Amino acid sequence: MQFLVIARIPEGISLDKVKPHIKPEVEKVWEYYSANILRSIHYIADMSGTVMMLEADSLETVREKMAQLPMVENNVLDLEILPLKAYTGLEALFAEKGDR
Repeated sequence: MQFLVIARIPEGISLDKVKPHIKPEVEKVWEYYSANILRSIHYIADMSGTVMMLEADSLETVREKMAQLPMVENNVLDLEILPLKAYTGLEALFAEKGDR
């Protein structure tokens, strides 16, 4: 199952609070990437956060993994986790004319 995770530093958190956690965060992200849990990671264009695509067997697994990120553990990163499922709307393109 795939999950979209949006990660942002909350308003009011200073860069001084974030900086000590950057290297450990990147190390944990690399761990997840090399274990095929994290499939991709991108900055949001305005640099307000990141968007990650994860693959896991359950939402609970993703919550557990994300809770282990150093910036999450130290309350300098907020997450929104969105479970995804395959889009089936394209089926309408192939419906019989009488089925529409």
